[in-house]
Amino acid sequence: MAIAKDKKPISFSFNNTERCQSRCITCNGWKTPAKMQEDELTIDEWKKILFNLHEWMGNYQFIISGGEPFLRDDIFEMAEYASSLGDTVNVVTNGLAIPDKLEWLVNSAFTNITFSLNAVDNPDIHNTSRGRDDAFKRTMDSIQNLNHLNKYRKDHKWKNIFLSTVVMPSNLSEIRPIAEFCKTEGIGVSYQLMDNGDAFSTAVAADSQIYGTDIKTAALAAIDEMIKLKQEGYPICNGYSQLKAFKVLIDTPEEIQNIQCMVGENNFAIDPYGNCRICFCMRPIGNLKESLPQDLWFSKEADEVREEILNCKMNCRLLNCNFK
Repeated sequence: MAIAKDKKPISFSFNNTERCQSRCITCNGWKTPAKMQEDELTIDEWKKILFNLHEWMGNYQFIISGGEPFLRDDIFEMAEYASSLGDTVNVVTNGLAIPDKLEWLVNSAFTNITFSLNAVDNPDIHNTSRGRDDAFKRTMDSIQNLNHLNKYRKDHKWKNIFLSTVVMPSNLSEIRPIAEFCKTEGIGVSYQLMDNGDAFSTAVAADSQIYGTDIKTAALAAIDEMIKLKQEGYPICNGYSQLKAFKVLIDTPEEIQNIQCMVGENNFAIDPYGNCRICFCMRPIGNLKESLPQDLWFSKEADEVREEILNCKMNCRLLNCNFK
């Protein structure tokens, strides 16, 4: 499937490392063999890629993710360099690596800072989902301490702070508490159904809890709660169309295929080794250590992957990074 020559990506995600202190049940990145970490892009290689992207795109915005991106101390240098070009830099973090970096963070080039948090009322839910007994306290401390600096320090660059909550059977009761916490703190939240709807199977859920046939009813009620909270003015970043699509996934999953997956036309992702993908789940279309980004975007390999996307049946088209 060839793409129009004037079509450029609009969603950029750069993974600077797969290293992570968490052992999340929703992610396998932390299982990457240590040997592979030796092949991560250097800061100079990242700068070259960022320069080439800016030359092609002009001013654009991207998000740095992981793994845990703050396990690389040169993340601040990477962000400052991109910002000096005129680009907007955002980041997603588990919050575990930044307690001693808060002063740097509040004065950094990042515009949006998103923390992964799956519960506020019951810390055990978050800890279990992250595979660490101390995850909740450390992440919550990072959120509140950064938010305090953000609100009351006058000599800093204002940050937009958000939560990203993976919705699972174990945390359906946390939907309203999380929204209330965000409203109190003056931050936003995006809810995300687990990739491919696996969390809502009627057998054993992905977070190792058995819900039986009641899971569908409980999940639909939780999504209705998201819609109601958004209507009431709570700072929920998901759009109504996405929340309604969540309901379709739970209630009549076969109809999700009617929602066209646009990742092939929208997304541009780079992994820690320079590989470029237009879909996280599919093979790379090339490596940016060897090629210019526009050459990969319009390449034969990219067109082949776009054809595969047209026939893909996966539900990850509803992920926040994919749904437009």
